[in-house]
Amino acid sequence: MSTLFYVPDDCDMQKPDIVIKSPRDIFVFSIGIWYNKIRNVLFGGNSGKNAEKPPDRRENARTAPVSGRIIRRGGPVMAEKFVLLDGYSLMYRAFHALQSPMSAPDGTPTNAVHGFVMMLLKVIQEERPDAMAVAFDMHAPTFRAKLFEGYKATRKPMPDELRTQDPIIREMISLMGIPILECEGYEADDILGTISLFCEETGRQVMLVTGDRDSFQLAGPNTTILYTKKGITDTVHVTPEYVMETYGVTPAQLIDVKSLMGDTSDNIPGVPGVGEKTALKLIQQYGSLKRVLDTADAEQKGKLRERLMENRALAEMSLELARIERHAPVEISPDAWRLCDITGAAARLRELRMNAALRRLMEVAGECMPEVQSEVHEAVAMPEVEQFSERAAFSARIMELAADAEWAALYLGAAVSVATDKACLTMNLGGDLLSAGLSEEEACEDVMPLLEKDCPKYFHDIKSLPLPLEAVRGDITDVMLAAYALNPQRPSFAADALCMAEGIEAFDAHPAHALYRLAQVQMQQLKENDLESIYRDIELPLAYVLREMEAEGVLVDAQVLESLGANFRTHIQKLTDEIAEMSGERINLNSPKQLGEMLFVRMGIPSPKKKISTNAEVLEQLSDEYPICGKILEYRKYQKLESTYTQALIRMQDANGRIHTKFDQVATATGRISSQEPNLQNIPVRTELGREIRGAFIARPGWVLVDADYSQIELRVLAHISGDETMIHAFNENQDIHARTASEVYGVPLDEVTGQMRSASKAVNFGIVYGISEFTLAKNIGVSRYEAKQFIDRYFERYPGVRRYMDEAVKNGHAAGFVKTLMNRRRYLPELSSSNFNLRAFGERCAMNSPIQGTAADIIKLAMIAVSKALKEAGLEARLILQVHDELIIEAPEHEAEKVSELLRGCMENVMRLSVPLRTDISIGGDWRACK
Repeated sequence: MSTLFYVPDDCDMQKPDIVIKSPRDIFVFSIGIWYNKIRNVLFGGNSGKNAEKPPDRRENARTAPVSGRIIRRGGPVMAEKFVLLDGYSLMYRAFHALQSPMSAPDGTPTNAVHGFVMMLLKVIQEERPDAMAVAFDMHAPTFRAKLFEGYKATRKPMPDELRTQDPIIREMISLMGIPILECEGYEADDILGTISLFCEETGRQVMLVTGDRDSFQLAGPNTTILYTKKGITDTVHVTPEYVMETYGVTPAQLIDVKSLMGDTSDNIPGVPGVGEKTALKLIQQYGSLKRVLDTADAEQKGKLRERLMENRALAEMSLELARIERHAPVEISPDAWRLCDITGAAARLRELRMNAALRRLMEVAGECMPEVQSEVHEAVAMPEVEQFSERAAFSARIMELAADAEWAALYLGAAVSVATDKACLTMNLGGDLLSAGLSEEEACEDVMPLLEKDCPKYFHDIKSLPLPLEAVRGDITDVMLAAYALNPQRPSFAADALCMAEGIEAFDAHPAHALYRLAQVQMQQLKENDLESIYRDIELPLAYVLREMEAEGVLVDAQVLESLGANFRTHIQKLTDEIAEMSGERINLNSPKQLGEMLFVRMGIPSPKKKISTNAEVLEQLSDEYPICGKILEYRKYQKLESTYTQALIRMQDANGRIHTKFDQVATATGRISSQEPNLQNIPVRTELGREIRGAFIARPGWVLVDADYSQIELRVLAHISGDETMIHAFNENQDIHARTASEVYGVPLDEVTGQMRSASKAVNFGIVYGISEFTLAKNIGVSRYEAKQFIDRYFERYPGVRRYMDEAVKNGHAAGFVKTLMNRRRYLPELSSSNFNLRAFGERCAMNSPIQGTAADIIKLAMIAVSKALKEAGLEARLILQVHDELIIEAPEHEAEKVSELLRGCMENVMRLSVPLRTDISIGGDWRACK
């Protein structure tokens, strides 16, 4: 999709002549403002030379409110109503509700996507919300996991068939103009709880849509829970009255009930031996957990008395685990969550061949979305396509340009907005325009003469533009990347959400002008916050590099993967048989419940935890004494590799055998690049099996892979930022930093450092800046907590600059509310002001490590830009194809390998000057594994 803004030189700025190309003819419109469903003009009826004049619908049109809220047909605007959805809860519901095979043309499963979209549309149609948002858990530890390590430890991993649909569902949500909310350290429940409290305090009605009964505790006078009881249509409206009738307690007392009975799904322990019936009875009688525990000695008898008294601490901890946090550091922006136009998802639904969902989308949009006042004048046919190019070349000058599908809906052939000093045209190059006969290539070819002109152009997500980026001339602005440079922790980088966040309203009605206004605000903010270099020198040029890398892709040997898959399946079957022989029974080894009952009940293996758990930590503890536990861990390893890295990679290959991962520039808080489809960052590195998978990533015949990996880059950045003289000296003398640390900490000469000493020192070097605790260090290196504490204390004695840096980073983070990299990239830390100890501690660890991680990210990004440029200037055929962590991989003809190696080293080691040298390890091989 792309969007073009221009105005002819000789036209009235208030009512420009605007050229729009249709599949059949060229039309010239004189248009005042954007009009709704222009498809009726461009594509409806006879749209050729004999087309009738379109009916004037101005008398029936209604003006959309500035807020963009939905208007109910035939009635006034009702009281403001928010709808908040629990993303993963509903995603799982949709996935399990629709088990019949559904897939996109490329074979990607879409059953969960279909179910989720249909559920969203059902809620929009039935509830008619003014504002809407979807909350998701983040894949990071929460404050609950830090309070209790076993929290959610028994949860099964997400099924692979659902995992592949996760990014598509998120994409659909964003395309429908619905913001996605995430909060590091918190769960979706906490986001719902925080926003529902805000709604109650500000007099708004709020509905929480979830399949999780934990949210029942949030029911209140203004808060209703739409509980998806089963599937996507069997729902229950949960109110305080419903809770009282069903459970005999208030919503708030459900927290106390759960603290007693526990929750196996979240692995909340509760009081062992106390079930739901007893817990409800106790809270109904005593009102709260505190009163139950305080009176247990005097008023309870037998086993119940004993259990309550012995497990008081467990119950009190469970109370904290069960309570939904209602003061999470969530940025609440009601205006940014207004539900305006959901049709942005239409084109993507069509790509996925989800026709039922597409029809439903347009049906709901037609019923619920407001029509916008329009002023449509006569369409005059121009018979020749060439006239578009001639007119563009001689009488048109480009004012702005944007590229995104988020507001170019399927049924909108074009959209126009007019400012007082310029006119902006938005052209949809997808959807019906393409399917009606004009190919994307033809459309882009006609647009290119305009894009090649040397004038300012504005984009949203330039990397996704279906045009040759190298041909686009002029001063380029990408509002998505500018937003990321300003604040990488935004809940959404969708174009409409960014506009709303800056108070730029009516995006849906005037997307072109809104995007232009947003860019003006962002450029000023970048300048004021000294972030222009992050945007101009790193993020914007990097988008061009990533676009080329995505297009190039990497060759994958399907035969290697098939062989690996067969090998993995053989191991899986062998381990399954061995486990069955050792246990005397066959069970579903992927079921934690069946596995726990087999190990801890029927086999009588003592569980190290009070509640049955089969997570990796528990099995590792038991594996020395009980070999079956080691076999189960090995089974899981092969099972994951087979499902995630063999068949999945084969399915992702294109016709040429290459995989085209998608690099996400705006996904992390630290500036790191992430990838998906596949996620290359998660391919195992340290295990032999992981290395075998890397062996499937190959170079084409006559070519090789050249791999360059930064050596200990984060420690080198730490040495520079901390200014620690001992660490700087070690790097400048090219010493083994881990051996040097061992020498310093153990007090022995460098040549007397043993392998065990070096290994322990390596764990400290890499863990110290992440705030590693003595408990974790003791566990990692196999010593007592006392010995671990002494190790950490001696480390800081020998590296005082590191200690000083860590203290100052936390202090500065508290004072400014953010920390910075060497390039001034910011990470905001609202956690530092939290009253919650665990959350505040998390913020302090982020304050210490974010400048290190972020600077390392900036360095690798600058290196990618420099390497890509150098390859082209040298006239080499070699191309950069992958970036994983601190590693760059180039595919090059064999005869260019040595020159490429020199080029890589020169670019990567000189891209930024530090007080210590940057070093790279470079290797060459026919496949990725051979490079290591």
